[in-house]
Amino acid sequence: MIPLNSEQLVLQSLSPASHTYLDVQEKGAQPFCGNGEGWGPMSPYRWDFTPCFLDVTVVVVCLWGILGGLGAIWYLYKKCQAEPVKKDWHFYTKLAVIGLLFVATIVQAALQIHHFKGIWFGDFRFWTTIINLISLGVIAFVQYVEHWRSRVPNGIVLFYWLYLNIAYGVKLRSLVSQEMHKKYLPYFVTFAVSLGLALFEFVLEWLVPKRVSAYDALGDEDECPVEYANIFSILTFNWMTPLMRYGYKDFLTQDDLWNLRKRDTTRVTAETFDEAWEQQLEKKKPSLWIAMIQSFSGPYLRGAIIKTLSDCLNFVQPQLLRFLITFVDSYRAGQKPEPAIKGAAIALAMFAVSIAQTACLHQYFQRAFETGMRIKSSLTAAVYRKSMRLSNEGRASKSTGDIVNYMAVDVQRLQDITQFGQQLWSAPFQILLCMLSLYQLVGVSMFAGVGVMIAMIPINGFIARISKSLQKKQMKNKDARTRLMTEILNNMKSIKLYAWGQAFMNKLNVIRNDQELHTLRKIGAVTAIANFTWSTTPFFVSCSTFAVFVATNDRPLSTDIVFPALTLFNLLTFPLAVLPMVITAIIEASVAVGRLTDYFTAPELQPDAVLRSDSVRHGEESVRIRDATFTWNKDEDRNVLHDINFSARRGEFSCIVGRVGAGKSSLLQTMLGDLYKIKGEVVMRGASAYVAQSPWVMNASARENIVFGHRWDPTFYDRTIKACALTDDFAILPDGDSTEVGERGIGLSGGQKARLTLARAVYARADIYMLDDVLSAVDQHVGRHIIDNVLGPKGLLSGKTRILATNAIPVLMEAHNIALLRDGRIIERGTYEQVTAMKGEIAQLIKTASSEESEQSEDDKTSDSPSTESETVYGNETPAEDVEEEEALEEEEAQEDVGYLAPIKPNGGGPLRKGSSVTLRRASTASFRGPRGKTTDEEENKVVLKSKQSKETSEQGKVKRDIYLEYAKASNLPAVAVYLVMLVGAQTAQIGGSVWLKDWASVNERAGRNPDVAKYLGIYFAFGVGSAALVVFQTLILWIFCSIEASRKLHERMAFAIFRSPMIFFETTPSGRILNRFSSDIYRIDEVLARTFNMLFTNAGRAAFTLVVICASTPIFVALIIPLGGLYLWIQKYYLRSSRELKRLDSVSRSPIYAHFQESLSGISTIRAYRQTKRFSLENEWRVDANLRAYYPSISANRWLAVRLELIGSVIILSAAGFAIISVSTGSGLSAGLVGLSMSYALQITQSLNWIVRQTVEVETNIVSVERVLEYARLPTEAPEVISKHRPPSSWPPKGAVSFNGYSTRYRPGLDLVLKNINLSIKSHEKVGVVGRTGAGKSSLTLALFRIIEPSEGDITIDDLSTSSIGLLDLRRRLAIIPQDAALFEGTVRDNLDPGHVHDDTELWSVLDHARLRDHIASMSGQLDAHVHEAGSNLSSGQRQLISLARALLTPSNILVLDEATAAVDVETDAMLQTTLRSNMFKDRTIITIAHRINTILDSDRIVVLDRGEVKEFDTPAELVKRRGLFYELVKEANLLGAIDSSGVVQ
Repeated sequence: MIPLNSEQLVLQSLSPASHTYLDVQEKGAQPFCGNGEGWGPMSPYRWDFTPCFLDVTVVVVCLWGILGGLGAIWYLYKKCQAEPVKKDWHFYTKLAVIGLLFVATIVQAALQIHHFKGIWFGDFRFWTTIINLISLGVIAFVQYVEHWRSRVPNGIVLFYWLYLNIAYGVKLRSLVSQEMHKKYLPYFVTFAVSLGLALFEFVLEWLVPKRVSAYDALGDEDECPVEYANIFSILTFNWMTPLMRYGYKDFLTQDDLWNLRKRDTTRVTAETFDEAWEQQLEKKKPSLWIAMIQSFSGPYLRGAIIKTLSDCLNFVQPQLLRFLITFVDSYRAGQKPEPAIKGAAIALAMFAVSIAQTACLHQYFQRAFETGMRIKSSLTAAVYRKSMRLSNEGRASKSTGDIVNYMAVDVQRLQDITQFGQQLWSAPFQILLCMLSLYQLVGVSMFAGVGVMIAMIPINGFIARISKSLQKKQMKNKDARTRLMTEILNNMKSIKLYAWGQAFMNKLNVIRNDQELHTLRKIGAVTAIANFTWSTTPFFVSCSTFAVFVATNDRPLSTDIVFPALTLFNLLTFPLAVLPMVITAIIEASVAVGRLTDYFTAPELQPDAVLRSDSVRHGEESVRIRDATFTWNKDEDRNVLHDINFSARRGEFSCIVGRVGAGKSSLLQTMLGDLYKIKGEVVMRGASAYVAQSPWVMNASARENIVFGHRWDPTFYDRTIKACALTDDFAILPDGDSTEVGERGIGLSGGQKARLTLARAVYARADIYMLDDVLSAVDQHVGRHIIDNVLGPKGLLSGKTRILATNAIPVLMEAHNIALLRDGRIIERGTYEQVTAMKGEIAQLIKTASSEESEQSEDDKTSDSPSTESETVYGNETPAEDVEEEEALEEEEAQEDVGYLAPIKPNGGGPLRKGSSVTLRRASTASFRGPRGKTTDEEENKVVLKSKQSKETSEQGKVKRDIYLEYAKASNLPAVAVYLVMLVGAQTAQIGGSVWLKDWASVNERAGRNPDVAKYLGIYFAFGVGSAALVVFQTLILWIFCSIEASRKLHERMAFAIFRSPMIFFETTPSGRILNRFSSDIYRIDEVLARTFNMLFTNAGRAAFTLVVICASTPIFVALIIPLGGLYLWIQKYYLRSSRELKRLDSVSRSPIYAHFQESLSGISTIRAYRQTKRFSLENEWRVDANLRAYYPSISANRWLAVRLELIGSVIILSAAGFAIISVSTGSGLSAGLVGLSMSYALQITQSLNWIVRQTVEVETNIVSVERVLEYARLPTEAPEVISKHRPPSSWPPKGAVSFNGYSTRYRPGLDLVLKNINLSIKSHEKVGVVGRTGAGKSSLTLALFRIIEPSEGDITIDDLSTSSIGLLDLRRRLAIIPQDAALFEGTVRDNLDPGHVHDDTELWSVLDHARLRDHIASMSGQLDAHVHEAGSNLSSGQRQLISLARALLTPSNILVLDEATAAVDVETDAMLQTTLRSNMFKDRTIITIAHRINTILDSDRIVVLDRGEVKEFDTPAELVKRRGLFYELVKEANLLGAIDSSGVVQ
């Protein structure tokens, strides 16, 4: 033991007896304090507070109770509803305990009056007791009121009891040390009882759950628990524990998550943001920043206040460390030791500060993340809603990919800024605090440090600038790659048919390897340099500061200066490191804000382009266009339509005809308001329905596509399906009308898609129908059926206004009006009779198409109508005056809401009504209840659907080890080893520097001055620079040799696998999901993963070294490592399981948002035409909410973890300090330098521990991307491209004879056969037509020929060579095809004709000439290099079809397959094409034509008739007509029997 010195002996002899709490000193006492020890705060007699000061702490707590309590009462009465809650034992016990406490306090006051005779009214101790009584009264009232008005105990009350117990506890300790229990027993007992009661009350209020009202007790089990968590639970994030516990035992799924709080739902945030943005739009320059600040800054600013507090607490630690070092130093030989209790107080203070700082920091973080979440959801909704209002010029400059990027990238940037934003002022504030603390420590020398920091600013600024320009470049590269990838995925079928895989793979590799990764390498190098400057800054600062200190001061540079200074320099690293990140984040955010502002202010549709009013009666005008001129883009002076005059009446059927590109579709879109109106007027009376030329099908079931958000009406639904000839198709589909049709309706044939969209229009029961060429994609007999049952005078829509843009001639006979467009002007119009009489262009068209139409007798037509089942008589033509009555009847029926349609018996009783006006009351929209498909009853969906798309799998549980191994292998193992060696080296050098400093400081202390400055400083400097240099090398190796190498290999493997996947993969996988792997997953592997691994390894190294240092100074600490380590691992494991699943749920629920958005973007005209934008916006909001439900617990889980880990860190600080104090006061002779070293490291450990777990999870989350990429890299592939032993001769196929030998196939295993036992032999140079009703397997025949689908049995031979024996590339390159949907890519005309660039210009011009496109291409700017927009949107459908004809002409093949090639082309162009196809160029080719229009194949040599996948007939056309089989029926339905005269010759 150290001998006690005299002063402590004096203290001990004086202490207990002479001075106690109840003593009174009448003379010489300080004002308001009758106790001899005075106000203190420290007692002159013992190491303790004075009695008056102890009461000051109690008064502070009581004032908190009184003021806070009054605030709480105001809040409970103003903001909370009273609920009927029964009073129970808990309620009465709490009030009783407070009552007893009140009594005990009154007894204390009485005892004080008794002891303080004569001076009690002027003594602070007495008034403390009185204030205490008042506060108890206020708090009791709060507890009384909250019983009805609050579900949780009030925060003010809980803190009051907590603080009161602490204050009472400190006071009781003091009373014991004064031996009050021996002197003044009554007061001591009363006080002890008060403390017990206060503790009991605290437990009752905090830990015993409150009774709630019956309504709340029922509650919503999915309610977010933070809504009813008390203040302690909120501070410690304890409300997350149930979910974490559940996630530890079970894998979490979407159903286990809670609902969002109301204020976090997308609907609320979007409304808030919209109001603010509307205000901004009134200004000249609207600012998105201000709008966001107005909407969401409240909680964020509160977060700022909390952050300030946390920053201040951060700088209290170094001051306490200084006290601790001084304390330890006082035990050095020849010094006067301080009492041990002072050391204990310092250690406890460090612990308390650490805990308070944790609580503040994470409340701030939580607020920042919540704000980010709200910004994200509101902006996502805003981007979506804006996309629905964009005008064409607004849309032209932004491809679908760009707009999806606004949602995926820019909004994400703004969400990220909320996490960093506060650092913009907080980092300078921390630097300032640090400087002040340093000034107090080392005086003027700190300016040397400031100088170094200022010198670093321009260097870092320069680096930031370079890095910003590289980032911008990288964004462009990413956009380009995403855009290319989107096109590749959308047109995969064409790429396979044309065997262009290699050409596109090369294109992708150029963007990926030569542009993107090249830039990424530069970014890596810049990052390494930036790392160097950042890691050396604090070190240079400390070096220069110490150097100047030693040079200017005589004081030795001792341990109590060095270690607090080092701790401060360590604190400096964070704000310094974070500032550049913040600045880049802010720059990125401002770029994003710029892009979003441009987008939000982009021109919208003309509000007055179309004037809408209520529907009109039969025969009145419902569409009117007067002297109107329109353009697609108001900034260009190219008008699409000039001086249009057009009108249509209710009940009339109008047709618009014209050549390809004449403006037919544009005319329909003017009625939707999609074009910009330069002059004139467009009036629409009634609701509209629209069928686009390229059918837009949602990724949902067929039924959902038809019902499209309207009320479900089974009777009318059935009529719709029959009228649109879908009954047979639904019978063939795997799940009937519940079949999932896949993305963009990929599971349906072209004709089925067209009829599905037509059915959607019919079901909507609108007043005005705009139909864009609905007949072109369907077979002729189906077309006839649709004309009869939907469009014609007896069709379902006969009472409506129908406007059809068409090239089909037969339908013109049914029309009341026909208008001809040429070059954007209507040049002829009139009824069918008028235009035929005028002998103008229309008459010419009709004549060419139907020179042989009218030989059939009338009765013949009706007896053999295509569908007997739907031949219900919907009524004869009603005389006009009856219509009026019927409409009145209709209104009456609407009011009574009678069932829509009594079944009409054929010719049965009662007068027959005209079907259209009574039965087709307008469909009302069903209310939106959650996402598509959830509106049906869950029970019905028990049937397993075969057509369901595969769900996106998210692997559950731990990421498998071999994924890490794969990644390490891809990253180049030797480089990884070098990296790890450097990492350890850098850490060792850092610790070495600190140890060297400690030795130097001890030398100085012993010498009392600063000897050998140069030697010590030089070596210190070497350590620092060495460690920084190693950091740079480690970064460079990591980026350039490991990470980029890995991401290049992984991307290449995945891209290759995608190109080689069979078509079936693309049909069952939404392209959004594949794109997600190519964009976000690859981004993570490119940029995030390496950073995360680096942070993880660095922090793990740091933490390990810290523990070593602490153990070296206080070996007893080793005992703590094991229990703390166990706890740490347990918390980590607990957290990892839940967090991993939450992150996965978050990413899995994110892709549906983008998929839905992409889908909506492609169908905007349709959505707008049906006035469904609101429903789609709600659907989008619902999807965003579903994602936030996973995101919110996932960020809260991070806070939950951090609070618990920092608690472990605080325990480490407490034990390191505590052990040091124990060891010193028991005389171990521990040096102050060692304590300083170990404590300055212990203070850092919390951060490292926190980061380790965080980064472990980050690594796990991001390595999932590697897992997902590898999953696609291992996809099953198609047959090999080239089989080197079986390559066909270069002239193959010389003749072009094709034969199918017992061929059967199915689309995918588990589905029925689509082609059954086909035996065909097509001779060389023969022209064969393939016909059959929709779904008969016509298109499957081409897919089989190209081996897009493989045979189940049998094979196909071409010129006696089996196609199954050669490689796919060899096969597909030797066949030419004109596919059904012409796929065009963004790029030039040349790229579209010949992506591999193998042909020269003359060849290209020659094929364009033959395809009748030469003039058009020559007129475009750039000619062959003219730009083609995404999906060829700047060419008309017909022109796109002609491009694919040109492609087929380029392929030198003896076999040409035409799949519906002329469906979208007008009659004249069609005639020219047919001539081309019959010209000499094609004389020597075998041509297989799959036809909808019978007239295109009547001159074929032979005809194959397919039905349900089997060949029913195969012979010459004349022979087949004679047999009167299926072909005869088809020809008859198309009214073409006259074309084949009785002798069987085609006329």
